[in-house]
Amino acid sequence: MTAPGPTDDRPRLLMVMPYRQFVRKAQAEGFWVGAVWDPRLESPDYLDDVRALADLFVPADFRDAELLRRTLHEVAQEHRATLIYHIGREETMVTAYEVAEDLHTELNPAAAIRLLTDKSAMRDLLARRGLSPVSYEAAPTRQEVPDAVERIGYPAVVKPTALAGSRGVFLWQQARDRAAWTALVDRYGYDGPFLVEEYLRGPEYSVETLSRDGRHQVVGITEKLLGPPPLFVEVGHVHPAPLPQDRRRAVEELTTEFLTTCGYRFGPAHTEVIWTPNGPRIVESQARLGGDRIPRLVELATGLDIEQAIFAALADRPAEPAEPTATAIVRFFTFPPGRVDEIHGLETAARLAHVDELSLRLRPGDTVPAVVDSKSRHGHVIVFGASPEEARARCAEVLAAIEVVIDDTPVRADGRAGALGTPV
Repeated sequence: MTAPGPTDDRPRLLMVMPYRQFVRKAQAEGFWVGAVWDPRLESPDYLDDVRALADLFVPADFRDAELLRRTLHEVAQEHRATLIYHIGREETMVTAYEVAEDLHTELNPAAAIRLLTDKSAMRDLLARRGLSPVSYEAAPTRQEVPDAVERIGYPAVVKPTALAGSRGVFLWQQARDRAAWTALVDRYGYDGPFLVEEYLRGPEYSVETLSRDGRHQVVGITEKLLGPPPLFVEVGHVHPAPLPQDRRRAVEELTTEFLTTCGYRFGPAHTEVIWTPNGPRIVESQARLGGDRIPRLVELATGLDIEQAIFAALADRPAEPAEPTATAIVRFFTFPPGRVDEIHGLETAARLAHVDELSLRLRPGDTVPAVVDSKSRHGHVIVFGASPEEARARCAEVLAAIEVVIDDTPVRADGRAGALGTPV
């Protein structure tokens, strides 16, 4: 496509990897939208949709940071971009914001984005400021991890700092766990860097925020439902989290102080917090919306379309705070490995009035993969209710209704097997 004509006076927003709904919602707020995408990162059909929606579509290889940098420079200048914005995957965020700074089209300082995407840099900053103290040590290579674990002490959490989506996160509980950890990082072909941290015990939450001009609005707090150690793959979320008011206030205050300390000024942030015996502690944060369908949970619970609110704020029409009037839950399916023989109850569950979304990625004849991270989960369901209790009961009803026969053994989505529901 060509550059906007002289009669097109819309503000020009150049976005790196904008999802389909981001393009639609930005345009609905009056923006001309250019989309820069790496064709490897989504299916051809998906990117055809983005291409059809966007005012401009530019393919680029995100693996080459300098090539991406040149592409953004050239496209932004040719098409007279007013703003360059990136709220997709973290790997290319800093590059995009550095280009935006060069062209004076930034919404956030690149330094702030670096702090939110680099787990080690974030820990260093918090340590210098005495905020949310956590024992940690950076390990540039995998060979340095075992000694770092010994110094931090068992149990310790080992995080690959260049992977996302809970990939490679491991609870190292004793010396003999080294073999299991090595097999895990081998699976990803990952050699470093890593961050080794003390194990924070307690319930985990994510804080969904929208920032504008350096002021941070807490949209809500989401309770995380985690799978077992050592991987802690997220198996669900509840929004809003059922938190006492004093704890809610403490989590909110820590999060907003943290974002201010990082220098974050505009857009969504997804900040993970654990409530430990010593109070709330920051786990990590991202300069984007939460994944795992959390924006949909927020909308079901409060009526606020947080995605639309980003672009409304960009157009100087910030959304009003929305109080929750319901509870929404997403639960992810995690069936045991094996061969799928039959699937029962899916259509019945999908017809329930309180089911907002239902997706199962398995079909008869498929081999069920082991769940090792967020990408390997087998599907999800979203339900809502007037209260936390009603939402949880409705979720349990759906999970009990769906059954997958794996290697001749019927397994329900709630993790129980057979008509009697004996644990597997």
